[in-house]
Amino acid sequence: MDSGLVADGVHARTDGFTSLAVVAGGIGVLLGFPLADPIVGLLISAMIAVLLIGTIRSVGRRLMDGIEPELVDRAEHALGHLAEVASVERVRLRWVGHRLHGDAVIRAGAMSLAEADRVAAEAEASVKKHLPNVDEMAVRVTASTTR
Repeated sequence: MDSGLVADGVHARTDGFTSLAVVAGGIGVLLGFPLADPIVGLLISAMIAVLLIGTIRSVGRRLMDGIEPELVDRAEHALGHLAEVASVERVRLRWVGHRLHGDAVIRAGAMSLAEADRVAAEAEASVKKHLPNVDEMAVRVTASTTR
């Protein structure tokens, strides 16, 4: 995900919440509660700090090529539930903008090269079905022996 877009979205959301809080504080003061304004100011400050921490974590993870563990788990599940797959040896994913690119190595039983190609295509389709953000998924099939 583009970090500039993430930051801009958080900024817009913060502006919206701030505007609502200012209106609430103004209404509180008009209704005779003079502490409404400073309380709203403190709440806005706390909200901005929480959003800042979340944004730093999200953008920082993406900048360091980090990926959410649940996405890797979903990809492993998508590969592992195919009948021909004996085990999932490796799955790697990375964000490229708003899309995911990845590769995987799966182990299957003895099969011909044509069968291995078919299994790799099915595995790629399965990952794309379980993770709609995946644009590219290269799957390599290793087998004990080929026919």
